Amino acid sequence: MLAKIQNEEWIPGEKIPSISQITSEFNVSRETVRLSLENLVHRGVLQPRQGKGYFVASQDKISLRVALLCKIDGVYIKPIYQGLIDEMGEKISIQVNEIRQSEKTLTSLLEDFITRQAIDRILVVPISGREDEIDKILMPFKRRIKIGWIDKAPAITKDPVFLCDYKACVDVAVNHFRNNGMKQLFYFSRNPEDQSIFTKMRDAFRNAVSQRNTGMGVISDWHHILSIINSNQNPVGIMAESDTEAVYLLSRLKTNDIKIPQQVSIISCDNSEITDLVTPSITSVDPGFVELGRKVRMWIHGDFGAEDNHSPVVFYSSPILIQKESSV
Repeated sequence: MLAKIQNEEWIPGEKIPSISQITSEFNVSRETVRLSLENLVHRGVLQPRQGKGYFVASQDKISLRVALLCKIDGVYIKPIYQGLIDEMGEKISIQVNEIRQSEKTLTSLLEDFITRQAIDRILVVPISGREDEIDKILMPFKRRIKIGWIDKAPAITKDPVFLCDYKACVDVAVNHFRNNGMKQLFYFSRNPEDQSIFTKMRDAFRNAVSQRNTGMGVISDWHHILSIINSNQNPVGIMAESDTEAVYLLSRLKTNDIKIPQQVSIISCDNSEITDLVTPSITSVDPGFVELGRKVRMWIHGDFGAEDNHSPVVFYSSPILIQKESSV
């Protein structure tokens, strides 16, 4: 019904077909039609008139309702939310919901989204490693509501996906180091090797530097980095896997009287607030979460083209370097 209104098959001020006609056209139950009509009235899409039926309301009064399913304390939720608001303003209502709940609780929440809250879209920022598990919980609801994935997605999905280009994040940092004449580059991470985005970033870094010098690569021990810095006359470039890794490394090097950025330049793959709260402030690659929030608008409005039933529509953000004090 909403598609008919958006496509102007049903125009503002026009009376829509009766419940019986809609039941027959869409081959659904009267209860499904009744709940759908109530949802559209609640959103301001339709206006009921006593004894006359339902009429299409003015389009400029319609507010889209979006549920954001995520770790509500996740560092990327604020920029994603900001991107959505920047792009859509008052035309969108966003409900942020915690994803770290039991399967039973999540199922009840999803049912409530559809039957009571008139949610138009669900955006999922999944917990790393649990993408397929969460997708399985969502599967029964996909015939009733459209679902999109941000930052991570199941291995096989037909849903729209909005991703940060983490290989490009690595390239931005490596190119910055090289443009400033640094010949020894390293990647700092204490995280284990797994199937996460971090592992993909490490692989991208190895590929980026492998042709230059076999002595460069991924290091997990800051003592090792300290010895490399002290044995070099020229500045060393280090990309830290995240903001927390960058702050940790910065504090250890400062304790050992390493001059930053004179002896070592540090770039973090995260432009969170904590990179500005330390001294020196940490140069960062912004993966583009605000941009992803803005790109989601196209999917919410449905104006990016027809969705392919066989493969997902994938959108990537474009990372940018935020120059601060920790790098030359």
